[in-house]
Amino acid sequence: MPDDTTDQTAAVVADLQRRADEATPPQPFDLTPEKSVVVRTLRNDERIDTTDLERMLDQPRRPRGTALLTEPSDFAAYVNRLHSASTTVWADQDHSQVTATFNDHSNGYTAGWRDHEAVLKLKRDEDWKAWIRRDNSLMSQEDFAEHLEDRAHTIVNPDTATMLEIALTFQTRRNASFSRGSRLDSGDVQLSWSEETKAKAGASGRLEVPAEFTIAVAPFVGLPATEVTARLRWRIREGQLGIGYRLDRPDLVERQAFADVRQMLAGALEAPVLLGSAPVLHHLEH
Repeated sequence: MPDDTTDQTAAVVADLQRRADEATPPQPFDLTPEKSVVVRTLRNDERIDTTDLERMLDQPRRPRGTALLTEPSDFAAYVNRLHSASTTVWADQDHSQVTATFNDHSNGYTAGWRDHEAVLKLKRDEDWKAWIRRDNSLMSQEDFAEHLEDRAHTIVNPDTATMLEIALTFQTRRNASFSRGSRLDSGDVQLSWSEETKAKAGASGRLEVPAEFTIAVAPFVGLPATEVTARLRWRIREGQLGIGYRLDRPDLVERQAFADVRQMLAGALEAPVLLGSAPVLHHLEH
């Protein structure tokens, strides 16, 4: 069993060796991808130090990172350029996005890091967002008229001129009192109004508006427009008219638009396109 003198001698020798190492000039290091991680023992009685020199290489050891795209055709071109046999594409309908994982698991035995991706984030069209924002809500006559004017270019039936005329009529009668509304045999809605002024005798009349109208809007930027029916809603309370519309199943319109994107990508890509969400990457703890 070593005595104290032996331990002290060993410590002195180790210290002298450390001092000699520190005094030795640094030697050139042949940096290659295979030798870009340096593991060394600083001292026999200390921890092991690991230094990753990948940033000093001309190229990374392997691809990684996430690219974000917003146009389906650009996404397809990018994925086709980088895809391999380990690439899997995930179409996440709930989040309106498609993710290509370039280094997915190859099979049940060969694992991939799953940290090299391209994401297609579909952006909702501004006109579509405007129609959705007001969907199924009642507005004042003036707000409804302004909404029709702002989105008149998306209304296809009745024609734009007719809808702008209706909007102008609502603005003109914004101070009128409405008494009742009824549906005509033609399917249109007739709203009875009256207006009193101090300068002249009161006026009254009936305003006819279509019970439904059709808009043509693309749910997502870059996709063709889809026709959607909007049904008129109104409520008269104490002479005040609340008016709005209800879109016919906008959720199904978005679902179909996403399905069209998935079908297009399935035909354009050389990798499988699966309906679901991409795997979550769990980082290894050292």
